[in-house]
Amino acid sequence: MKSKVIKSSSTQERVMNLLLYLLEAEKPVPMRKLEALYGGGEDSGEDKRRTIFRHLDILSGYGLEIIRGDKYGIKKKSEYSRTEFNLHESQALYFAAQESISDVDMRRSIQQKLLQIFHSNKKRQNLLSKRTIDLVEFCDKQINQSKRKYQMRLLNYSSANQGTKRDRLVVPVSFSLENLEIYAIDLEDLARVTRPKVFKLDRCEGILKLKDLAPKELQIHAHKLMRDPFGYLIYDEALLHVEAYFNLKAMTIFLLHFPYLTDQFQYLDAEVDKPFRLTLDIVRVEPIIGVFSVLLNHIRFENSDAFLAAWKVFHQANVEEGLARLFTK
Repeated sequence: MKSKVIKSSSTQERVMNLLLYLLEAEKPVPMRKLEALYGGGEDSGEDKRRTIFRHLDILSGYGLEIIRGDKYGIKKKSEYSRTEFNLHESQALYFAAQESISDVDMRRSIQQKLLQIFHSNKKRQNLLSKRTIDLVEFCDKQINQSKRKYQMRLLNYSSANQGTKRDRLVVPVSFSLENLEIYAIDLEDLARVTRPKVFKLDRCEGILKLKDLAPKELQIHAHKLMRDPFGYLIYDEALLHVEAYFNLKAMTIFLLHFPYLTDQFQYLDAEVDKPFRLTLDIVRVEPIIGVFSVLLNHIRFENSDAFLAAWKVFHQANVEEGLARLFTK
């Protein structure tokens, strides 16, 4: 059976949840338990069996041997009590959950279960991703779950901006399981910046937790970390509001570059020429103005004065001189 392409994100989430449920089960489970997992069964009055059979077929299409009959499960190979993943499979599952599951709570729950599966076999000494997985578990426990904030040292951290590789003394504020990033206050740069910076987990060789607590004057808990649609951290500065109206051609081209912004569009019946409205609040103009530039004849802006002013400043500082040199050759 050929594997099926899952187009719906909700289906992706439910198939992933079913897979993990069957992997964690010590033995095959009856249909009533699977229906309960799907919110159906006798108590709810909803029959979920057709959906469950369809999702089992999807798992079967991926090469898993499904046990069917009075009870359902995934057949374990040889005498293994648990299904084993090699390096590529384990990484693919972890990051597939990161990319395909939109529900944050479900994604975090599934990724934590995957981490437990990764560590269930203590003989996995040659797994190249083990250091990263260890750091993820450390950060989730010592940063996200800890009620007290301690100073930590990021060992041999490689900075892309500064071009250096050295230890960094920081106070972590939070850790993102979705992006594998540490949001931390750099204690070496307090005189200039007191808000959290982004430190990529894969750029440090280890993390050392110190005995010293965070300085009280930092007011760690006052920081609410959020991101704009392009991933930039939102601090205290005012966001740039974008309200753009597109015709169908412009919207199609725009979404080829930014497919994850589909839900930011709204169709307006009253608009004839450009009926597709995009509204965004962003930190910086750079990610979007390149695409906007080639669509100017097909879009218009309203209520976007601050954004357009920032675009003009960026254009004058970074584009005009380069274009002048290019066209005078």
